[in-house]
Amino acid sequence: MLAVVLGAGMLAGAGAGASASAATEPGGDDRPITVTVPEGGSGGGVVANAQLRWGLSREASSGSFAGGCNFLSAGAAGDAGGARVWTEADGLYAARSGSVRIEKLSASGTWRTADFASRCLDPNGVPVSAGSLTASTSSQVVLDGGVGQVGVDGATIRWTGSFTVAFYGGMTYWTATDPELTIGADGSGRLVATLGGYATSMDDLTEWEPLPAREVVLAELNGVDLGAAGGFTAQPEYLGVDGGDPAQVARTAVNEAYWGSFPSSFVDFQASTGQASYWFSSGGQRDPAKPATPLIVNYDATAPAVVPEAPATPTGAQPSNAVVARPPGGGGVAAAGAPGAGSAAFPVGDTLTAARSEPGLVPDALDGAEGLLLPLAALVLCLLASTLCVLQLSGRLPLPWVRAAQAGSAGAAEARPAVARR
Repeated sequence: MLAVVLGAGMLAGAGAGASASAATEPGGDDRPITVTVPEGGSGGGVVANAQLRWGLSREASSGSFAGGCNFLSAGAAGDAGGARVWTEADGLYAARSGSVRIEKLSASGTWRTADFASRCLDPNGVPVSAGSLTASTSSQVVLDGGVGQVGVDGATIRWTGSFTVAFYGGMTYWTATDPELTIGADGSGRLVATLGGYATSMDDLTEWEPLPAREVVLAELNGVDLGAAGGFTAQPEYLGVDGGDPAQVARTAVNEAYWGSFPSSFVDFQASTGQASYWFSSGGQRDPAKPATPLIVNYDATAPAVVPEAPATPTGAQPSNAVVARPPGGGGVAAAGAPGAGSAAFPVGDTLTAARSEPGLVPDALDGAEGLLLPLAALVLCLLASTLCVLQLSGRLPLPWVRAAQAGSAGAAEARPAVARR
């Protein structure tokens, strides 16, 4: 490790090959600043404007069973006053806030700043649907201005700013503030942040209260290459991780390709927001969309060395025209652990599905043939009604109440007295 003494005006320009020296900027502040710089590393040294890019998971930019979609927002969203879908007029959504912005992939393959109107649209401008695991808004949160140090001996980078993750159109959301990345010489590390938000209940969406801020691990990392020039891409741990939540289903040959969990402290926090089951494998239809997506760190935000690629289709994804059934009884959701009991008064959306009992605000869809029962039953009833109408109109099968009405009309005609013609 080297102790480097730099003038305040030269801090941003320090690099991997810096040696101990004293410098001042003419006409500037000549007070020295001592910085400890890790030795070696082609991308090592002090960083003063690092960039962090991350979409968290594909589920965080997907269609939702109510409220339109799940989406990212820059800054700390204010108090919505209850579990409800956001509108643009609320002023809760922001595409930019300080050094934080939300970017979306465009149809041409470039990244552009998002906006409220496009928050639920895929790169081709098509609304995303919860009935598809391939549909995604392909959004990422981008934080610039990270400061710290990087070298083969380790790295620590801190960002200032907040971003908000909203599910079900904003009916449940939380905020991460001032994320910090720490990585050891062995390439293992973690991304932590201070999380806050609002607690709500699946059984009573009028329940709404602020959550106390707490430091939470957003991502656990392994195998990070700190020797790479300019930055790196890291895959957060998810696959094969047991998050400790009792609602996480067992790993099987069917789900092992996408089975896992976000860090346990993160999942514990989400138990209060109503989102818990969307951050681990819960046995629902959307489990393949839940694994963490890669995060990117660039040491210089003005000249990013690592450019994000288009998000990959999740393993086990369904075709985009997958059939999903509407819920019975207008959208009631059984309380977790009590099938058939209680209901959540959430607004009915265009892509609601029949619900399974699990500990999320709005549980995942029924799998397999279960989701086809309602549409098939409706089709059979329509065909039966059409056949009866055709037979009745053709006179081949007069309905009982029609025959009774005809008989009554004939009897009345016989009872009327004859009228003389003029």
